[in-house]
Amino acid sequence: MHRILLALILAAGLALRVWNIDYGLPFVYSIDEGAHFTSRAVEMFWQDLDPGYYQNPSAYTYLVYLVLRVMYGPLGFVFNLPFGNVTDQFDKNPTEIWIAARALAAVLCMAGVAATYWAARRLWGVREGLVAAALLAFAFLPVAYSRVAVTDVGALMGMALSLAFAARAYGGGAARGRAERPEAASAGRLRQFALAGAAAGLAVSFKYTAGLALLPLAIAALARVRVDGVRAVGGLVLGCASAALVFVLLNPYLFGSFDAWWSDLRDQAEVAADQPKPGQESGGFAYYLDSLTWGLGWAAALAALAGAVIELRRNLVRGLMLIAVPVALFVYLSTQSRYFGRWLLPAYPALAMLAAAAIGQLAELVARQRRPTTAAPKGDSPGWGFYTDPYPGLSTRGAVVAALLTAAVLVQPLAADIRSARVLGRDDTRQQARDWLEAHYPPELRASVEPAVPGRWFRSNPEGDPPGWLRRCEQRKGWTEPGWSYVGDRGERVCAQYKPGLVARPDGGIRASAYHAVLGPEVIDDYRLYGYCLVLTVDVVRDRARQTGDRDARAYYERLDREGRVVRTFSPYDRGARPVPFNFDLSYNYYPPEYNRPGPTVRVYRLDDCRQATGPPIVRIPRAREPAPFGL
Repeated sequence: MHRILLALILAAGLALRVWNIDYGLPFVYSIDEGAHFTSRAVEMFWQDLDPGYYQNPSAYTYLVYLVLRVMYGPLGFVFNLPFGNVTDQFDKNPTEIWIAARALAAVLCMAGVAATYWAARRLWGVREGLVAAALLAFAFLPVAYSRVAVTDVGALMGMALSLAFAARAYGGGAARGRAERPEAASAGRLRQFALAGAAAGLAVSFKYTAGLALLPLAIAALARVRVDGVRAVGGLVLGCASAALVFVLLNPYLFGSFDAWWSDLRDQAEVAADQPKPGQESGGFAYYLDSLTWGLGWAAALAALAGAVIELRRNLVRGLMLIAVPVALFVYLSTQSRYFGRWLLPAYPALAMLAAAAIGQLAELVARQRRPTTAAPKGDSPGWGFYTDPYPGLSTRGAVVAALLTAAVLVQPLAADIRSARVLGRDDTRQQARDWLEAHYPPELRASVEPAVPGRWFRSNPEGDPPGWLRRCEQRKGWTEPGWSYVGDRGERVCAQYKPGLVARPDGGIRASAYHAVLGPEVIDDYRLYGYCLVLTVDVVRDRARQTGDRDARAYYERLDREGRVVRTFSPYDRGARPVPFNFDLSYNYYPPEYNRPGPTVRVYRLDDCRQATGPPIVRIPRAREPAPFGL
């Protein structure tokens, strides 16, 4: 029966993740998703297998590459390449490739759920295993990042397995929380140390901070030193060596590019520690505590806290092993200068297991019925006066109570999971704005668009096939191929050498985090001079820019409000709902119930006294400058 329940949890969790997994495509609005893993995997089809990118480990990139190899190789009769090869397909119409990469993330997360079930079952029993699996399968943060082609959820499986093997190496794997009697080190125990280290290496191959998975292994080894002496230290060394071996196997170009790897790793750590993002000045401690209330859920977070207390009282060593990763990761991340809820994901398997331990304990207490001691059947615990099922981990009453408690804990995350999936199924506000521009303005429109859209958004044919208004025209002298014909801004048909863009991008690809540094009131004059009369502002960029305190950025928006009128607004919120304050997680994962569709609020301004122009930009607008603090 428990296998059927586990299969249902896994199937439901996967279905929840792939529901509307094609959201936004062919546009990828997440910067991390668009810039890192999948694009690197595609590059491997025309370069070598060196990712050339080490800010994150390579395991997920290689898995994406392998999936694409299988799709367009052995399964080529199912998945075809209309544009001839993977790299051209990715450039022309990448939708299918992105869906495959996102689906891979969903499958990896469910593998982490299955591993968490196995780990909790080995520690306590089937009931806790199923509860832990359900909590991790439906917690909002793991669900949200299973819909994005990034590496984070790939670490969950290794984290859970490493914790379970470390507990077995210590000797605390008996059912219902009773530790096994310590005994001399053996080949079997050394095998557990090696497996724990290998699983930790697997986790680190997806996320560097998952290296904290070695902490439970170290605690287990230290706890056994008194009994096993130097052999316990040998077990720890073996585990660390296994972790290093697996990491190197899954990052095979590390030694050949060691300097680049070390430079990227150091730079990444320095940026996270010393360069806060605009709008992140509240402090990491409060940020990550708050993230648990919606990422894991209030009830599950409190249950995990209760589970930590219970496990520390049951068995101090094993309790320390269970809380080591969540506590250490929380403390480390809280001291950094940048905060993102998904950075706490490696701790989620342990948190789900701790919450399951608390729910299992409470279910057992509720399920028991006091009976007269003299009437207690054979097998009762003497002196307690409670009826004890001979199979407490599988008792029907306890299972029902545990199921009800789990259902109650999952109300909050499940509601958010379903709500956010439905939101993703609707057009993004940036798609709505693009459709509106295409319907009302000619190609090559000069418009200022804030950096919240990918480069593909500016193309006239983002899905690969030219739109109805664009067709070929005769090749002219000096051209290498036929040109492109379309109706220009004066109503005449134009034959140009190069394919026109929907919008002529003026900003030169400035990142959202740096956009405030190029804004100032004088930019409005440049817009008028060069015919950029339409200005599209995006609240996730505008709010961040204004939060920096940069006086020139503030003055830019004030002048835009004075000298421009809003001709169209595309809002992601339900009618009458208040806008969600900017947040580096909640503004992008659509957890708040106010969201009706994905995307930020997009406002289209029309500048007064401005003559609209078309054609490629003559100069880069806005132009770079040094930001000035507000109030100086």
